[in-house]
Amino acid sequence: MKRLLSFLVCICLLMTAVPFAVSAASATWDFARLEGYYKTQGRVDLDGTALEMDTTSSGFEFYFNGSGNVTLTAQVRCSYSTDLYLTVIVDGVRSRLQVDAGKKSTVVTKTLTLASGLASGVHHIEVYKQSEAIVSQMKVTDITFSGTPLATPPFDKITMEVIGDSISSGASMWSASSDQSIPADYPYFLDGTKTYAYLTGEALGANVRVTQASGYGCVSGFNTDGLNLQQLFPYTNYWRDRDLYEFDPCAQLVVINLGTNDYQARSKTGLTAEEFQAGAQNLMTMARQKNPDAKIVWCTGMMGVAFPGTLQKAVDALGGAENGFYYVELPYGADGGYAHPNVAQHKTAADVLTAFIKTNCLSSDYFDDFATAAELEQTLQTAKASAPSTALDAAMMWAQAELDWGTTDGYRLGCRNKALKDAMAQALSVDLMPRKGVATTPVEADGSYVWPYYGNKDSVTLYKGGDTYYWPHIETLLAPRTININETPYLRLKTSGNAYWNVHIQYKDTAGNAHGVNASTLAGNGDVDFGAGDYDLTLDIGSYIRSAGHADANGNLPVLYVNITNAGNMDVFTTWYTCALVSHKVAAPTAITGQYTVKNGILCDVPAQTTVSELLDVMDNAAYLSVTDAEGASVSGMLMTGMRLKLTVNGTIVQEAVIAVKGDVDMDGKTATTDCRLILKYTMNASLCDAAQAQAGDVNGDGVANTADVRVILGDLM
Repeated sequence: MKRLLSFLVCICLLMTAVPFAVSAASATWDFARLEGYYKTQGRVDLDGTALEMDTTSSGFEFYFNGSGNVTLTAQVRCSYSTDLYLTVIVDGVRSRLQVDAGKKSTVVTKTLTLASGLASGVHHIEVYKQSEAIVSQMKVTDITFSGTPLATPPFDKITMEVIGDSISSGASMWSASSDQSIPADYPYFLDGTKTYAYLTGEALGANVRVTQASGYGCVSGFNTDGLNLQQLFPYTNYWRDRDLYEFDPCAQLVVINLGTNDYQARSKTGLTAEEFQAGAQNLMTMARQKNPDAKIVWCTGMMGVAFPGTLQKAVDALGGAENGFYYVELPYGADGGYAHPNVAQHKTAADVLTAFIKTNCLSSDYFDDFATAAELEQTLQTAKASAPSTALDAAMMWAQAELDWGTTDGYRLGCRNKALKDAMAQALSVDLMPRKGVATTPVEADGSYVWPYYGNKDSVTLYKGGDTYYWPHIETLLAPRTININETPYLRLKTSGNAYWNVHIQYKDTAGNAHGVNASTLAGNGDVDFGAGDYDLTLDIGSYIRSAGHADANGNLPVLYVNITNAGNMDVFTTWYTCALVSHKVAAPTAITGQYTVKNGILCDVPAQTTVSELLDVMDNAAYLSVTDAEGASVSGMLMTGMRLKLTVNGTIVQEAVIAVKGDVDMDGKTATTDCRLILKYTMNASLCDAAQAQAGDVNGDGVANTADVRVILGDLM
């Protein structure tokens, strides 16, 4: 049994994905390589690394960041005419693509161009089959494009199973009722992506799985092979390989639109109303068995009501609405070819069916997580003024893309809307800069990168350094903020290590005149020097302003901004002031540098009893450095020979060096007589020690490990 495609991807994760770097060259992706980056619709199946998409409206979609052309390679076979048709949607622009197989009943390989000349950026590609499974099969083997695939599109809210005949494939919808020269199910006039079923699925945010065959009935029809939809329903595509469908995931809604062929062919088949009712009840029972929690809706009427009254009896016999079975008549429409509904009549029927399902089959809060384009646009504008973060930037990118593409899927727009709101909430609560990297994405303005921080009344800890950014100063929100100098009389800073700061506060007095006060006034001349340890510094803003008489009688004044400029280096500070972090982009380090140097891949001359934190304190760019054991696990505490010091930039290890601790030849972190014995053995057989051990044994620094180093170690031990 072939593996049925079924992805369960967390939408929050999906919403926080950001584009990767774009590849300059075209690459070919089969569906194994593309796994995790695409979403399917309909009864599709994986055959190895290829995707079978035979049934009406089945297909797939994916996002990628890139440019140029997008092509698809597929194996196709047509048994009725020599062609089939696809709906291709590129960045919201819909087109119809003809696939000419050239010869009936012969498998041919075709390369199809889905898009050409795309500009560099994020693109959305959708491909759906318009034609019926009974007359054409399609297996997509691979897709070629220049760029990088992005996170999977949002998954649909529910799955809707559809069982039908030619109506459910959109047969003759593009033809006129007066035109009888071409058969009703001829592919050119048929479009499974414009039917009442497909449109209802769009309105409900549903994945639409269609099983249908033109001319076939629930029990019997105009076909001569003796099959009906009860027999076809269990298979992915009965006409390909008789593989049973796995119904994974199960549908929450089943729509059956059958009876037209049963009724109109009754004079030939002799089918009675009682036989039709029994068949209808059996098909509904089968649908419930395959989809245990589904609501079952039988609709008819688009080409006339089949066996009037019979379907209502079938639904009632199964328990009716109380047991999740329903019957609805849809508007009659016969203006397409061979008295089939045309495109407009399918839309009318979809509106009626959607309203019926909404009223009878869905919970009252079902559409709460849907959104319109206008609602998403409003949230996006709010997000642009919010505190930026990586998650928010990603959510804003996707929201803007959906709006640019003209997306109408209310559930997808709702997913984007929710992601924006979640990201905004997250941006207000996270620490701005964790020790090992930048947690939030900056907004660029005038060559600076700003991380606003909004109104946290508790202390806020900000850390030095990240992958690409560091911050030389912070400042408050640009909009004036009123403070009370009696309640907020100081700005408090804390740091460890050498740090030199200058503080400038700009505010307005009661007359609206701007004033500024510097650290040189508040804390002595020049920059504020925190020294070489942990220090707290209180800048008595309140006293200065009170003495200057700038506040009103209640102590209030509007602060325009507070600049805290780092004139040196620091690790961490904590502030009790609402502020925004401003960073200038600097070149990331490319090599390990500091007190100890790297020679031939070895970090040399590290003294015994040195800890990991002590090592990082004396090395440059400590925020980019980490220490691991030989297997790559992070370590702390005492260093041992053989551990690794790694320089990591943007998730990539730029340089790695093996640590050699003086005297620790046996790599246990200690200096003992065992190290002396190993050095003596090394002088007789160099293969007993690796390069790092040999470097560790060179205690006296003369370039070789020998008896002279043993004497030094023994002297230290004594």
